[in-house]
Amino acid sequence: MAGKSRGFGISASIAGDWKATAVRASIDKLIYQMVFPYLGVYLVGLGASGAALGLANGLGMGLSAFYGLFGIWLMHVEGLKRVYLGGILMTAFAYLLLGLSPGWVLAASGIVAWWWGSAESGLCCNVVCGGSLKNEIRATAMGMCESVAQGTMSFLGPLLGAAVIGLVGVGVSGSPPPSALRPLFYLAAAGEIGCFIYLGRSLAGEAWKPEKTRGAFKPLSLAFGSFRRAFAEPRLRRFILISCLGSLPTGMVLPFTQLFAAQAKQAGAYTLAAMATASAIVSLVAGVPLGRLADIVGRKKTLFALAPFFLASNLLLVFARGPFFLVVSGICLGVYPVIQVIQAAMGFELVKSEDIGGWMAVLRFFRLFVGAALAILSGLIWDSLGGKW
Repeated sequence: MAGKSRGFGISASIAGDWKATAVRASIDKLIYQMVFPYLGVYLVGLGASGAALGLANGLGMGLSAFYGLFGIWLMHVEGLKRVYLGGILMTAFAYLLLGLSPGWVLAASGIVAWWWGSAESGLCCNVVCGGSLKNEIRATAMGMCESVAQGTMSFLGPLLGAAVIGLVGVGVSGSPPPSALRPLFYLAAAGEIGCFIYLGRSLAGEAWKPEKTRGAFKPLSLAFGSFRRAFAEPRLRRFILISCLGSLPTGMVLPFTQLFAAQAKQAGAYTLAAMATASAIVSLVAGVPLGRLADIVGRKKTLFALAPFFLASNLLLVFARGPFFLVVSGICLGVYPVIQVIQAAMGFELVKSEDIGGWMAVLRFFRLFVGAALAILSGLIWDSLGGKW
C-alpha cells in the first residue's frame, strides 16, 4: 500500500481494496438477483404464511441492526478482512440452508442467516467505500459501481435464474414449485464461496488492521460512543430520520413485491424475472448519469426528482392488468437502488473519515430496526387482508 493509515477507518490510498470489494459486491448482486424474484414464492410454496415471511425478514433485519453496533468492534479486534470474509461465509450458509430446507421453518432460518451475513459483509463494504472515495467523486463512483458493475449483474441475475428454472423443466409458465427453485440456492451458495476465495486473495485491508485492545465492555463503549456522536449533532439526527423514511420499502414493500405479482396478478416465472431485469436495466443505464447529476446539481434535488418514479412503481403494481404493466412497474422500481446510492453518498459526507465506521453502524441500526418492524407489520397485513385486497 502506498498510503498510510492514521487509524481505523482512514486510508490515503486503498483503491485496490475498493476495486476488490466492488467486484465482490457485483457478484453478490448477481447471486441475489438470481434468487430474489422467487424467494417469497419459495417460502410460501414450503407452507409459510405472509406473517411467517414478514417475521423471518423482520427478525433477520432486527438481529442485523443490533449486530451492526458490534460489527465495528469486531473490525477493531479481528480486522476488517476477517469480519468481511465471515459475513460472506454466513451468506453462503444461508443460501445452502434455503436449498436444503424441507419446510418453511428451516427456510425462514436461512433468511435470518442471510440478513446476518449481508449485514456483516455490507458494513465492511461501506467502510471500505467510505474510506476510499473523495466527497467530490463519491456519488459518481458509487453510481458507477451500482450501475455498470452491479447493474450489469442485476440484469443477468434474473435471466440466469429463469434459465435454471427452464432447465429443470417445471413451473415456467406458472408459479414455480419449490422443487424447481432449489437449484438456484445451491448455485447461489457456490457463488458466495467463490466470492470468499476471491476476496481472501484480493483484499489487502492494510488500512483496517486489527487492534490489540480487547475487553468485555469495549463493544458497549464503541456502540454508545457512536450513538452519542450521532445524536450530538442535529444534522445527523435529521439524516437518521430521513434515512429511515427512505428505507421503508426495504421492509414493507420489497419482501412482498414478487409474491404479490405471483399471487394477485398471476405472474409466471418469466414475468417475475422480467420485472427484476427491467429494474436492473434502469439502474444500469441511469446509475452513472444520475450519480453525476447528484454531484453537480446536488443530492437533494436529484432525490426529489426520482421519488415520483418509485411511487409510480407501486401504483402500477397494484393496478396492473397483465404482464406489460408489471414490467413497467419494475422499470420504475429501478430508480430505487440509485436513490439508495445517492442517499448513502450524502451520509458519508456528514462525518469525518475516522468516524465513518461508527456512523454507518448507527445509521444501519435505525434503518434495519425500522425495516424489521415494518416487515413484520406487512406480513400481518398480508394474512389479515389478503394479498389481493
